[in-house]
This record gives sequence, C-alpha cells and structure tokens, in this order.
Amino acid sequence: MKKRLTFSLFALTLPVVTWANIIPTGTTVTGTGPYTWSYNLQLSQDQNVNSGLAPTSNPVPHENLTFGGFLTLYDFGGYIPGTCTGPAGWTCTTQNMGFTPDDVLPNDDPNLVNITWAYTSGPTLLGQPSGMNLGVFTAQSTMNGPGQVSYAARGIKNIGASAGTIADNVGSVTAPSFLDLDIETPIPEPMTVTYLGAGLVVLALIRRRAA
Repeated sequence: MKKRLTFSLFALTLPVVTWANIIPTGTTVTGTGPYTWSYNLQLSQDQNVNSGLAPTSNPVPHENLTFGGFLTLYDFGGYIPGTCTGPAGWTCTTQNMGFTPDDVLPNDDPNLVNITWAYTSGPTLLGQPSGMNLGVFTAQSTMNGPGQVSYAARGIKNIGASAGTIADNVGSVTAPSFLDLDIETPIPEPMTVTYLGAGLVVLALIRRRAA
C-alpha cells in the first residue's frame, strides 16, 4: 500500500520580497521507498513566465532576459539521480550549488543536491487575470522525513511601470531532510546527583568502620 503524506504550506511558504512570483504549494509524498515528492507550482497574477535558456552560471544575472523563468529547490536530501520531472516545456537539472537569482539569498548547503526547473520552451505563461497553476513538479528521494529548505524563483513582472522586468523571490518549503543523528550525553537531574552523593558518604562511613 502506498503511503501519502500531505503538508500544509500556508504558514511554511514565506516569500520575503514584495513580488510573489512562482510559489511551490501542496507538497505531497507518495510511495514506500523510494519516495516521490510532488510540488504544485503557482504563478501569481502579477507575474509571467517567459521561455528561454536554462541557467548556466551562478548567480544568475539579474539583467539577462534571455533566461527562462525558473525555480530552484535547495538541499533536497536523499535525491535519486535522474528522477526529477516537470510539465511539458520545463527542463530539470541538478547541482550542488543551486542556480540562484543574483538578488536573493537562500540557504544552500554545498554538500546537498539542489534541483532547478527551468521553462525552456513554449508560449509565455500568463499570470493575468487571476494567477495560473503551472502544474506538478516531482523528484524522488530515499527519505520521507520532512524538513524546511529554501527555494528561489524568477519570473517577469506584468503590471505597472516595471512590467517586462525581472522579478525574483525566495522562501521556504517542505522537502526531504536529513535527521540530526547527534546523540547528546544525558545530564543527571539534581535529585539524582543528590542521591548519588549521599550514597558515596554512606559507603565511606561503612569502609571506615570496617577498618
């Protein structure tokens, strides 16, 4: 029987810039190992996604409009190579230093795999008038334990005086995460220390009488 875990990201997806852009929501985990992690990507109404080149340098220059829209998911624990997928027109790549827009600062552990989905072919995806569901993006992991990791995304503003310019955002999302396996040495409670001290005193008295 397949196991399915669903995480509410209402409080977990926390963009820290004004423009909303591309946001991963509705995270689900299926399977009994390996585990398939699925993300539903949403485009906000004030953004578009243009197709173009996948990122090739890091950080990804802010002035370069030839790159397609993309989203990078950082520190995806237990990633199984070759398993990331996306809807038609989206290309998936993996790297240890995630492709990151040059004006945001996500958390990125260089020892863990990052996944980038880039929109490389197809018509412009329009956020107007009420946002757009970009589809389901998946990757497989040997792990199903959830933790919080960073994501960063890039789109194009479609309203106001800045329409046609790049919009980047960063936030956090649920992903497979390594457990902290460090085992701490337990500290005795105060009463335990008191009883231990009293026992040592009694033992010393018994030895003295025996002598």
